[in-house]
Amino acid sequence: MKARIALLLTFFGFIPMVATTQEMEIETVPRQVTDRIIVKYHPKPTEGNAMAFIKQGISYGSFGVAAGKDKDVLEIGSSLNINDVQTLAASLEDDPQIAFAEPDYIMQIMRVPNDSRYNEQWHYFESTAGSNLPAAWNITTGGNVVVGVIDTGIIYHKDLDGNVVSGHDFISHSWMANDGGGRDSNATDSGDAVTSAGACGYADGQPVPSSPTESSWHGTHVSGTIAAESNNSNGVAGVAWNAKIMPLRALGRCGGYTSDIIDAMRWAAGLDVYGMTRNNNPVRVINMSLGGYAYGCPQSYQNAINEVVNAGVTVVVAAGNENSNVAYAAPANCENVITVGAINRSGNRSWYSNFGRHVDISAPGGETRYYGNGILSTANAGTTSATQDNYEYYQGTSMATPHVAGVAALMYSISPDITPARVEEIIKLNARPFSGSSCNTSLCGAGILDAGAAVLDARDE
Repeated sequence: MKARIALLLTFFGFIPMVATTQEMEIETVPRQVTDRIIVKYHPKPTEGNAMAFIKQGISYGSFGVAAGKDKDVLEIGSSLNINDVQTLAASLEDDPQIAFAEPDYIMQIMRVPNDSRYNEQWHYFESTAGSNLPAAWNITTGGNVVVGVIDTGIIYHKDLDGNVVSGHDFISHSWMANDGGGRDSNATDSGDAVTSAGACGYADGQPVPSSPTESSWHGTHVSGTIAAESNNSNGVAGVAWNAKIMPLRALGRCGGYTSDIIDAMRWAAGLDVYGMTRNNNPVRVINMSLGGYAYGCPQSYQNAINEVVNAGVTVVVAAGNENSNVAYAAPANCENVITVGAINRSGNRSWYSNFGRHVDISAPGGETRYYGNGILSTANAGTTSATQDNYEYYQGTSMATPHVAGVAALMYSISPDITPARVEEIIKLNARPFSGSSCNTSLCGAGILDAGAAVLDARDE
């Protein structure tokens, strides 16, 4: 086993914690069309250019504003895209008698799921470090998109199973697979528990750390963040409610080989893999909450990533949990991927998150040392083999990454022809500024993930 250790990758860790229920809040967001413009006049307006413009074909009414006051609401005849209404309003401001003109934005209740534990998912909606998902859900909930999750596989969960499509088990080493064989069409997570020192090999005469010793159900937790069944009055919500998860099992006991992970990437994207039938249901997004030490991106990784991205698939990867420069973590240090760092509930860099120029964006990864501040998602109560499904708080860049993968799925659902490069660009351009003091753009990427702004931008593509 010793000779294999350098090739092993593992998922980025977490510390589980139990969740509790909180109350739900409802906010409002602007609807992105309107048929009215609010005009504010300077004192004592006379009939100028704006009034002439109105008489040329735009009707108006005072809608509760008495005649002679300094404000009017103009009806423009039909609903227009908000950008067009802004342009029209700007033209009215050419009249020196007008102080300002702006769209009469239509406000509405944000689309908030009724899942019983949604309000424990602070990472979706809180203003400091949340991902602004309710604004995105008002536009789309992610239909007609498949997300490939290269991880430990998946187990049945009542809050997830309806959003899972057939995947594949890519683990070629039977002991690591822990399911009695090697590669097959069953992507069920059979557990990754390691209970004996040295089971994962030795380095410099010392046993390689084998943590966690209990089965992690890591792929199930990641998948729940991406696409848990939502608005079903039960459990948690997913980022992309109506997207589908394709489980691609490549991590087992002691981790997984790069060669297996690469084959999973290629197959998921609909590319040829030796000895396998081509996947006729290719994904649009690949989530890789995994990684390992490598100085520079291994060429085999970069080649596969380039092929997958050229096939139109966005690849989202975790930055890593070593609290060090991401330049030493693969595949986070590769090109053509979206590398995700983790922030905590206060908007600061999570203490464990890797950092540096390869980080593209930060998203909630949580910190479980504070009760309720981890990332809540689908899990299982079993310590070695699966037993009762449940929900648990985990922490890690593994937990931040599916937030971004889910937002990418939302973007593809609203703009199917968008390219992976444009997906990354939009996510980064629409990031919110960091609210904490421990992050800046040279350490933690472009900013904090803003799903609402990204999806809105993607809709206009």
